[in-house]
Amino acid sequence: MTVGTTTSQNARTAYGWLIGERLGADHTQIAQGGAALVDTADDRMSLEQQFTKLNPNAATPDWDFSRYQANAVVINLGTNDVGRGVTSAQFQAAYSSLLRKVRAAYPNAWIFALETFRGRFVPETQAAVNAALSGGDARVSFVDTTGWLAADELSDSVHPNDKGHGAIADRLAPIISAKLG
Repeated sequence: MTVGTTTSQNARTAYGWLIGERLGADHTQIAQGGAALVDTADDRMSLEQQFTKLNPNAATPDWDFSRYQANAVVINLGTNDVGRGVTSAQFQAAYSSLLRKVRAAYPNAWIFALETFRGRFVPETQAAVNAALSGGDARVSFVDTTGWLAADELSDSVHPNDKGHGAIADRLAPIISAKLG
């Protein structure tokens, strides 16, 4: 979703780019098409394992997070895990692990864990966020995206089109802005 698959200009018409531009913020997207959260035997990229890597497609050293500190991190993962045989327990454990890695990399950032737009692994995502909150991380929040996308805002049954990414940006930008002040 975040990479902008099926949009007119890929990342430049995806909600991450649109929000960064709208908020006047420096921004980057580390999304890759087909990425999933959980590492499975199918050799597809797992963001829980690859988040810290300089290049997720090759054996490389870890990224030097001291060179860039984000104020906000948006996570939208789970859509591609469904077809990979990932269990609820695996997903929740991997999401919790990713939240810890993001927090370690960006100690002061707000972390926004989005409900996937197709409603996949919602209880597991909420549980991982709640565990982080219970563990003392007050700068993480679950974002309910129920009803954010209409049928004409999808290019297929999964990927938002340009209009859909605009709709996501319209809803998510104020949420991020409110937390950042």
